Formats: sequence, structure tokens, C-alpha cells
Amino acid sequence: MAKMKILSADETAYFCEQLALMLNAGMQLGDGLEILSEDIDDDKIKEICRKLSISLADEKNLKQAMEEAGVFPEYAVNMVGIGIVSGRLEDVLRGLTEYYENRANLSRAVRNAVFHPFMLLVMMTAVIIVLVVKVIPMFSDIFSQFDKTVAAAAQSSVDFAYKAGTIVLIVLLAVIILSGIIALLSLAPTLRKKFLSFLSVFPLTRGIMTKFETAKLTDAMSMMISSGLSPEDALENTETLLTDKKLCKKLSECRKSVMEGEYFSEAICKADIIPKIHSRSLKIAYKSGSFDTTWKKISRRCNEEAEKTAGTLISFIEPAIIGILAVIIGSIMLTVMLPLMNIVSSLG
Repeated sequence: MAKMKILSADETAYFCEQLALMLNAGMQLGDGLEILSEDIDDDKIKEICRKLSISLADEKNLKQAMEEAGVFPEYAVNMVGIGIVSGRLEDVLRGLTEYYENRANLSRAVRNAVFHPFMLLVMMTAVIIVLVVKVIPMFSDIFSQFDKTVAAAAQSSVDFAYKAGTIVLIVLLAVIILSGIIALLSLAPTLRKKFLSFLSVFPLTRGIMTKFETAKLTDAMSMMISSGLSPEDALENTETLLTDKKLCKKLSECRKSVMEGEYFSEAICKADIIPKIHSRSLKIAYKSGSFDTTWKKISRRCNEEAEKTAGTLISFIEPAIIGILAVIIGSIMLTVMLPLMNIVSSLG
């Protein structure tokens, strides 16, 4: 059997949720996985359940079983290991469920922000192709039937329109091909991480990426704090998830401050790793004992802000693409239509 791909965020969230439910019901994980495999039609899920059951039957713990299955994200596996050691496996699994559900929702928002404008660009490119291949040559044939002097004057406009349309078409095709290449390369985890790291420093995308990275950071911190991890361990594990080097550096400095004895909430405010309005809430929560609840609220708000940013991006890019290409297409059509209108008016 071919090696299975790493589970998606949605699939990982599903497995973590099912495992948490089994523990909550007091079931043995091996028995629960067998029942799950019988009730589901997906062959991939069945095979994963079978692999986990075999490993658990060999008296291996859940982390070891997940490692042997080879389909779970490294972060999920490591967190399960921490849950086993701390005795809070069910809490960790519930936290992982929420974490990966948020990752899946944010990924869908990002895909929509990219996919919709891309498809619009493809459709507009098809319009330009028709214009260059069919419409402009048709006008050239029409003008060739008039007097040579008139035809020569009109042909210069047709030639200009054809050249302009060809240049626009080449640019659009280059953008589409480049986007396709980037999409294919991003399927490789290493290349995707480098590309995201580039976007986090590129001036036009830096602000957007900061919101996405902040949402990921607060998700991870919320899950780990509620799972009982120490602040320094939570910061260290979160750092491995991020692609923004600047944010990683801030986390490292924050962790150093905590290890030197500074209060966790004070270190976070000082490092400026989350918006100040949220870091102030953490200060209050630290004194009131509701630290984990506050992290969850901050995580939810940061995810909402990131998804809203993606939606705003779509609402801005789509009209901009339509407007720009409409002006280009309209200008090309006017270039070939005006000579025809002049000829018709002179005949009248």
C-alpha cells in the first residue's frame, strides 16, 4: 500500500475529537478505534484506525501509536506525548481538536482569498484571448474592404489594439503560470514554510501575515496553557509552529524573560507578541486566576480578525481586478471602434 499523506487539519481535528470522546466515556482507545473503524466508510480512516489499534494492542502508548501510523502532524504527536506525561491527555486532545479546527477554518479563508481572484483572472484572460484571436482580426478584415487611404488609417489603430491586447495577454498568462508554479511548490512543507516566511517580510503582505501568525500563536498558546504546560515550555513549542522570524525572535525573548523570573503576563506585554489590548487582559487574568479562559477568548478574537482580513482582501481584490481589466478591454475595443465610427459618420 502506498504511503498515506499527512492528515489535513480537518482530519486531525476529527481524530483528536474522537479520541477525546473515547477517553471521556471511559473506553479503552483500542476498543474505541475498532468501533470507529466499523462505523465509517472512509478507507483511509479505517486504515489509520487499524494501525493505531495494532500499536495500542502491543502495549504502546498513544504517542508511539501515532508515530508508527506516520500520518499525524508532528506537533499533534508531540502534544499527545506531553498530555500522557502530564496526565491530562483528554484535555490535550480537546485542545488539539480546537486548534486544528481553527487552523482549518483559517486555511479555508486564505484559500478563498487566493482562489476567487485567481479564477476571476483566468476568466478575464479567456476574454482577452477571444479579443486578440477573434475580435480584433475581424475588425482588420472589415477595414480592409474600404478605400486604401481609409483602410491604412484605420489599420494603424487595429495594429495598436492587437499589440496592446497581446502584451496584456502575455502578462496575464505569466501571472497565471507563476501562481500555478507557486501553488505546486507550496505543496512541499519546506518550500511552503520558506514562501510563508518571505510573505511575512514582504511589505505588501507583511501586515496580513502578521494577523494570520498571531492567530496561530494565540491558538497554540491557548491550547498549551489549558493543557497544563509551563509558560516557558508553551512559548518554546509555539515558536516551532511559526514562520515569521520576527515573531519567533519575540517569543524567544519572552521565554528568556520568563526563565529569568519575570511574570508570564508581564513578559508577554514587554515582548509585544500580541496586540496590546489583549496583553492587558492577560495581566488582569493572571491576577484573577482565569489565565486559560482569557487565552481562549484572545485566540477566538484573533482568529476572527484573521478571517475578517481574508474576507476584506477578497472584497478589495476582486473589484480591483474587474475594474482594471474592464478599463483595459474597453480601451482596446474603443481603439478599434472609433475608426469604424468615423468611417460610418463620414459616409453619412
